[in-house]
Amino acid sequence: MAIRRDRDLIEDLGNIPTEIISNCIEEHLSGVPRLTKLDNYYIGEHAILTRETNEEMQLPNNKVVANHAKYITDMATGYVFGKPIKYEGDSVEAITEAFKLIDIVSHDSELSKDLSVFGVGLELNFMSSDEVPIPKVTVIDPRHIFLVEDDTVEHKPLFAVHYYEKRDIKNEPIGFSVMVYTETNVTKYFIKEADSTDFELIESEPHFYNAVPVVEYSNNEEQQGDFEQQLSLIDAYNIIQSDRVNDKEQLVDAILMVKGISFGDDATEQAETARMLATHKILELPAADADAEWLTKTLNETQVEVLKDAIKSDIHEFSLIPNLTDENFASNSSGVAMKYKLFGLEQLAVIKERYYTQGLRKRLALFSNILNVKGQASDVSDIVIYMYRNLPEADVSIDEIVKLIDFVSNETLLGLLQFVDAPEEEIERVREQLKERSEREQKAFGMPFDDADVIEDDVKEAE
Repeated sequence: MAIRRDRDLIEDLGNIPTEIISNCIEEHLSGVPRLTKLDNYYIGEHAILTRETNEEMQLPNNKVVANHAKYITDMATGYVFGKPIKYEGDSVEAITEAFKLIDIVSHDSELSKDLSVFGVGLELNFMSSDEVPIPKVTVIDPRHIFLVEDDTVEHKPLFAVHYYEKRDIKNEPIGFSVMVYTETNVTKYFIKEADSTDFELIESEPHFYNAVPVVEYSNNEEQQGDFEQQLSLIDAYNIIQSDRVNDKEQLVDAILMVKGISFGDDATEQAETARMLATHKILELPAADADAEWLTKTLNETQVEVLKDAIKSDIHEFSLIPNLTDENFASNSSGVAMKYKLFGLEQLAVIKERYYTQGLRKRLALFSNILNVKGQASDVSDIVIYMYRNLPEADVSIDEIVKLIDFVSNETLLGLLQFVDAPEEEIERVREQLKERSEREQKAFGMPFDDADVIEDDVKEAE
């Protein structure tokens, strides 16, 4: 969540006091351990891996990680952001072209993953270092950047801070670079420690975005990750799976109890007898009342399986992410039944989409500002943002499309074909193709093929 400060504490928004910057960095650092824990769970470094081994008892201590955290994040981001976001408006061409140059689709994918893991994502807008600079965006780890807003109900951005570790030629840490972004400029400082109050000014230059060029995106109102509330369930599942493997290992390493016989008078003879037994798998019982049996632990797999399935079900239920490997989910179902199974995921998607759209509006405004400076006027006030769910869809057959001719426009019909990306462009290409064919036919029969009206009538008739 963005850090809040009273606007009255800053006399000049273009020159942020270093005391406030230092205080905000300190506050941000207090929340970094939580973000690090969430990141660790996503990459598979769970609490079970730190469980200590009982050295005295020499019991097995397997550490099994079932990474439900990664599954939840990958499923949620794939469903909501798996398809490119589309923008429509009267003056959207300049911005969409700028987005194509920087592969904004890949950027959105990376940003959506941060949202799912950390509950918050931050992107920095900047101008490239090319000979002809272009506006670009990059995702920055929320553990190294934060946005500061005022404490009014509008929560207007005051400034943003990006700080990262600096290293020398031997790759030894020597301090931190601190980049402070205001509405008009970016100022670079150097500090020896992250919590230092001694700021060394390096440089300051304008950025021409006419706004703080950092956008903060929220995953939900609380800015929680998609699996954050399920961490205790994930830990419980890992413990059960690890203990099941431990029990199996102890079963294999069962103790052989013998009665009425001796393996030897001393440790050497006993060790030799044990080796012979392990090699030949034969044990001679000299007395009638002698006996040998394994001391094993009774395993109740049924109860363990029920508990494991219950915890797994809770993980999927409370995260709103369906278990796609469940036989009930994978069974043949009607379209309505499938929608009900995805109802929880759809609610999650609606929330993520609503908050993501708020961030996209701010990104569009920043791009519009910088493009206006470059002389490429653009108005984002009427732009409509469309986000599509990434679901498998059955291809519409050609026969079904043919039946719709004269009932649906050609553009809509072409849009039903999976191999046609741009129906409008395809219609135009067909129009040109028919025009060329009409010209060839008229020329072959000695007709005035240069008559535009005749050609146009033939094209319309062919369509």
